[in-house]
Amino acid sequence: MPRITFLDTEVQPHTGKILDIGATNDEDAVFHSPSLNDLTAFISSTPFICGHNIIDHDRVHLEKWMGQEKLSHFQFIDTLFLSALLFPEKPYHKLVKDDKLDPDNLNNPFSDATKAKELFYDELEKFTQTDPLLQQIYLKLLG
Repeated sequence: MPRITFLDTEVQPHTGKILDIGATNDEDAVFHSPSLNDLTAFISSTPFICGHNIIDHDRVHLEKWMGQEKLSHFQFIDTLFLSALLFPEKPYHKLVKDDKLDPDNLNNPFSDATKAKELFYDELEKFTQTDPLLQQIYLKLLG
């Protein structure tokens, strides 16, 4: 399987400035920093970037601050879309953030990237157990 980097960003709501970035990969390497230059080095050897709501949130902000050109050779995988298709019995598809039970704890993008990684592998397992015809339908839907 090709390498996948799992990523999440913490963004300032009013300006869209990236305040913090967390990432890990399928080899359990760790990235936790607001540095876009360091992120570029961390993701350079992976063809896939995966996250929860990465298409409509993280990628938008990364493109704003890094430029579309730097991200154009990556393929993005969004666990939010996969979750809705593969686990339709769930009433919602947010990441479960146990660390948010402490109201004094700030968002932790590394923790969220790790949770997206766990969710992705749960989704992959569910996908492989799905009827092959339905697999083809999902692939066409998510193109």
